[in-house]
Amino acid sequence: MSAPGTRKRHRLGWFRVSWLDVKVGVRMLARYPGLTLVGTLTMAFAIALGTLYFEGLHKFENPRLPVRDATRVISIVDWDAGKGRPDEQALYDFTIWRDQVKTVDDLGAAIAFVRNLVTPDERVEPVEGAAISASAFALMARPPLLGRTLMARDEQAGASPVVVIGYALWKARFGSEVSVLGRSVTLGTETATIVGVMPEGFGFPVSQRLWVPLRIDRSTVAPRTGPAVSVFGRLAPGASIQSAQAELDTIAARLASANPTAYKNLRPRVTPYAKPILEGGDAPFVKRLLTLVNGIFVLLLAIVCVNVATLVFARSATRGWEITVRTALGATRGRIVVQLCLEALVLAGVAAVVGLTLAKVALRWTLDVIGPRSLPFWIDDSLSWTTVLYALLLTVFGAAIVGILPALRVTKLNVQEALRNESGARSTLRFGGFWTAVIVAQVAITVAFLPRAANGVFDANRFQQRADGIGADRYLTASVAIEDPDHTSDAAAFAARARLRFDELERRLRAEPDVEQATFADRLPVMDQSKFQIEVDTAAGAPPTGLRRSRRVRVSDGFFATFGTSIVAGRDFGPLDFETGRVLIVNQAFAHDVFGDRNPIGQRIRIVRNEDGDDDSTVASQAWYEIVGVVRDFGWQLPQPEEQSAMYLPHQPVAGERTNLAVRVRDPEAFAARLRKAAFDVDPTMSLSDVQPLAQVGGDDATRSWALNGVAWAIAVVVLLLSATGIHALMSFAVTRRTREIGIRLALGARPGRIVIDIFRRALFQIGAGVLVGSGVAALWGLGSTRQILILLAANGVMLVVGLTACAVPLKRALSIDPTEALRVDG
Repeated sequence: MSAPGTRKRHRLGWFRVSWLDVKVGVRMLARYPGLTLVGTLTMAFAIALGTLYFEGLHKFENPRLPVRDATRVISIVDWDAGKGRPDEQALYDFTIWRDQVKTVDDLGAAIAFVRNLVTPDERVEPVEGAAISASAFALMARPPLLGRTLMARDEQAGASPVVVIGYALWKARFGSEVSVLGRSVTLGTETATIVGVMPEGFGFPVSQRLWVPLRIDRSTVAPRTGPAVSVFGRLAPGASIQSAQAELDTIAARLASANPTAYKNLRPRVTPYAKPILEGGDAPFVKRLLTLVNGIFVLLLAIVCVNVATLVFARSATRGWEITVRTALGATRGRIVVQLCLEALVLAGVAAVVGLTLAKVALRWTLDVIGPRSLPFWIDDSLSWTTVLYALLLTVFGAAIVGILPALRVTKLNVQEALRNESGARSTLRFGGFWTAVIVAQVAITVAFLPRAANGVFDANRFQQRADGIGADRYLTASVAIEDPDHTSDAAAFAARARLRFDELERRLRAEPDVEQATFADRLPVMDQSKFQIEVDTAAGAPPTGLRRSRRVRVSDGFFATFGTSIVAGRDFGPLDFETGRVLIVNQAFAHDVFGDRNPIGQRIRIVRNEDGDDDSTVASQAWYEIVGVVRDFGWQLPQPEEQSAMYLPHQPVAGERTNLAVRVRDPEAFAARLRKAAFDVDPTMSLSDVQPLAQVGGDDATRSWALNGVAWAIAVVVLLLSATGIHALMSFAVTRRTREIGIRLALGARPGRIVIDIFRRALFQIGAGVLVGSGVAALWGLGSTRQILILLAANGVMLVVGLTACAVPLKRALSIDPTEALRVDG
């Protein structure tokens, strides 16, 4: 038991911690509000970035299902060794595995689909769902919120059609009504009864919102035929992935023996269900790269903390006498260093709380932007305990930098000399070359970052510029597909039927009184488009041009008329062009870039490979295409003229592939419901997703671009703030340390201007050096346009203004010093 009046201490060798030290650290936050605000916000920003990135890596590299014994939930795929990828047509194999595998319980399968859901109010909307085995619900052990889940009897032939819906669908389409149970809805071509509602967060097998029974007619299933299927289950008690793999290998050997042609190069693989996003191939390299990127965030934190340490060191100049007295009274250097480090830890702790809060908010916002339907259901907005621990390690790392660097410097005092002269405690503290390098570096980083961030804002705004250029607010768009719900139709007959349905939808839309035009294309204006390398046929009289790059867009009849552009040379596509497909139309930028002043009509080109260097397998035999027309540039305008090059190929939508529909209509948003209804009336299996005005297409990409550029701006602003406060601290410290000298010089008649130049010469040197270094870095990154050069000059001007403004307060103080008062200062 401690004696009365003594303070509680925790000891670890020379390391002694007193609760008084912590209290002093808290008081220092209030005593220096400027340092507290700047230090907290900048450190919090760096900690938040590092934490958010680490959590993202954790979620995608160490995924975990939110169920009991998640590691025992597995998936089974047929791996095609010849093609180096899974063969998803494993429905026949699933029927064999289901009967013969003993090492896996609750073995089931799912076939994902997108079908039109029609409610009694006649509202039509496509829904992502799955035909799934009833065992999936036992596997996930999630009871329904309402009603029941699917059962084995629902999978029997002749059973009444039933459907289970997800929480989000229940809330959005049925207003969270409890009476939804027993209600009939139309799903594609079938009417089903809602028998259950699953709780929030359930989206098995990936992110589905609706489930129907998986019914398999074994008489119609053959090896390596049918739809894509995912197979899942739970390892039986005592079984392992290795034992399950061995059992499946035995079954696969029997199947290959009975049917060697179908099972050539095919082997089942058992893997954990929630697999890392990166596996095989280049995964090790990519993981090392991601780890390196994480190191960049740690480096950013170190840079920020070194800057904060500059401010702390300047603050410590005012505490020189206190430290001297404590040293004279017996405090060891280590003890004082520990106290100063604890004060830094208090500051870093506040920054950690703010940083974790920012990371949590940013993570939720990021997942909202990506969209829950684009992510597996096991990805949520929580921060794992490993991420919190990582954030704490970052906090300790930052606190060590902020505390140790200034502490070691301010404790290097000659106690005897300092006690004889109180100002000696301050005069021995100087900003050396290290601190000068820090300030030069932060100015350089600011100058280098501002142009990149500003240029990024212009690039992010490019989408809006494209949209405005074609009047995108007049168009309604949708992603359209026709699926074979039973996957049993003859391929040729299904393709012919789909072609007729697409034509019928286009005809009906053009007959609508509010519709001006309608067309299909694989990519629409304002969408980003891959570039392809092309080769010109010199045999047709064209001079050798080498390989050029151009955007390729596949369009249906009426594409140019729909977007109000015109053919400036040659002709538009005709009906026969959509049958042969050996012609194309290019825009003016393409014609100028490839042929210069020559007439492009009649010239032939060949599409060689895409922008990744892969051969273009979508064009049969890399055939030659004849240019039959030149169209005005529109839709894909980019800052560089050579990037505007585009070529258009005739194309009709085909069965099983999603294509884009564009409708020019008076009121796009009001017409959306009628568009869905028209497509459903043409064919109930025709699903329209992402029905939205063209002005909103690519909005998520634009939002992500704005977010990335927002981070760049935030980094630039943080460094700018640190630069300003660091220079201000330097100048304030310089004035404080030279108060007596300034007074003497003023008393002897020195001109104020000369004194100001002497005091601020070093600061101006640091700002100027930082500007030059930053400009050099920006130039190395690339200044390919006049706009970028102007942005760099503006950044230099901003940094100079900020630096001089930071000097303004110390400058005013230096000029207002009364010589008589200054001479009273001990010297």
